[in-house]
Amino acid sequence: MTRGSARAIAASVAAAALFGCSAEKPAPHSGSPADALPPHITRVVEKGLRPDWSADGKRLLFLDDLVGNVFEIDLATRAVRPITAHFAHHGFTRARYIANGDFLLCGPGDPAAHDAAERGRWKSELWWLRRDLSLPAQPLGEPCFEGPAVARHSAQIAWTVSDYPDRVVFGHSEIWTGRLVYKGDRIRIDSKRKVLDRSAFYYLAFLETQDFRPPEERELLFTAYAWRGGEAMGLDLETGALHNYSRSWGYDEIEGVFPDGASAAVEREPDNYSGVPRGAIDIWRTVLDGSGRSERLTYFSDFAGYGANNPAISPDGRWMAFGLREAGGAQGNGAGIFLFDLRYVGNDRKGGPR
Repeated sequence: MTRGSARAIAASVAAAALFGCSAEKPAPHSGSPADALPPHITRVVEKGLRPDWSADGKRLLFLDDLVGNVFEIDLATRAVRPITAHFAHHGFTRARYIANGDFLLCGPGDPAAHDAAERGRWKSELWWLRRDLSLPAQPLGEPCFEGPAVARHSAQIAWTVSDYPDRVVFGHSEIWTGRLVYKGDRIRIDSKRKVLDRSAFYYLAFLETQDFRPPEERELLFTAYAWRGGEAMGLDLETGALHNYSRSWGYDEIEGVFPDGASAAVEREPDNYSGVPRGAIDIWRTVLDGSGRSERLTYFSDFAGYGANNPAISPDGRWMAFGLREAGGAQGNGAGIFLFDLRYVGNDRKGGPR
């Protein structure tokens, strides 16, 4: 072996160590990560997906299917009550708590859309439902691509209008904001404003709203799909400035934000540059300072055929609710909801399976 060859091999080994890769990856674990949970993770819902926290941190909203019914679980008693069983509908794709305790839903309203691909998932609209469940959900007259953003301390919301997946190359992808205005038993969206569209990304990205960044909520967090593989982004609602927070060139999708606004939970698939998740996804905590610094939280993708998704952070920052993802299934699928004790983060224990 020449000195040049030795130096080349040494450089390759050093690069593999630096970037966390090697020629031979460890064999994946068999079975399900749900059967090998570390002490700081517990399962709270056997069947369910897309959790959202109540303002007091005592309850979670969740769905029973990608286009399904909405339920609420009391975390102290584990009692589950139906939220959308008292009226006829075509299923819902998202459910969020509004600051006053009412519910903001997304779901198909047109029966024809319900019969379309993926049961109308991509043809959803916004709905409002009273917290006392005394009336059916009321349509708000706005389309809703994937999930809306809901302010914690005001009536402000944000949502995405998109042509995906019908039109990709020349399709629209726009983010809008507005305020919920009540009048008796009715509600409307006022002060509607388009704040961003895909032209800001040279028409290469598709957008999805996620959260208003606490505590001031003057910044809207969103995902730019297919932009550098998928990036966790922020939009300053006062200046229009854009901020790239993940900066990883892999697939990143911003989800739950921590209550101090300093970091967010991000779905990450590091070796995926396509802008569409393949399934080996885990949850990372990404600092919202533009550095891209991230810390891995879950290790569900170490099990063949699984991943973790849809993280939501409790209002006190103590817990993260998230889902078990089955790789190869539909985007966003979930096979149960889990709680992660965030007091664990930062200690020296490995966050893998027992």
